[in-house]
Amino acid sequence: MIGALTRQLVEALKIVPTEIKEALKSAKSEVEGEGLQVGEIVKILQAALAPVRRAFICIDALDECPGKHLSQFLSILHTISQASPGVRLFFTGRPYIGAQVEKCLPGDVQIIPISPNSEDIREYLEVELGQDPDPEAMNPALKADILKRIPEKIPDAYVMASSMPKTLSVR
Repeated sequence: MIGALTRQLVEALKIVPTEIKEALKSAKSEVEGEGLQVGEIVKILQAALAPVRRAFICIDALDECPGKHLSQFLSILHTISQASPGVRLFFTGRPYIGAQVEKCLPGDVQIIPISPNSEDIREYLEVELGQDPDPEAMNPALKADILKRIPEKIPDAYVMASSMPKTLSVR
């Protein structure tokens, strides 16, 4: 994920700093398949953020990040936010992920809970069901069951934004 973030930022830069060009050139000349290590990618990301006055890093569904990688990922984001004062982090995820974020991003983290509106969910489902490419496959009883049960079963949503010391989090 750090590599994907770095690539997006580097591609958006009008002028790519020399140190980034050199690091990427060096990675290309290394043995094929090895590429850049995480530490090198983080340095490139920090170099790419240096000329940027303000940047928002948005990660959706943070709770879907494999547990064995989550702490390292959050630690890297914490390091980046500390080194780049214009960086703001914004995460979405289920409520249980908040404790991990607060642990890995100590300090000024705000968590804001957001509960889904069942009527909004129902309207969304109606639109999606209305766009079914095979409308005859849906009988009225099944549609009614879907429109009743899914809005009842949707868990609480959770959005969190974090960045030192400029942090906002939502559950």
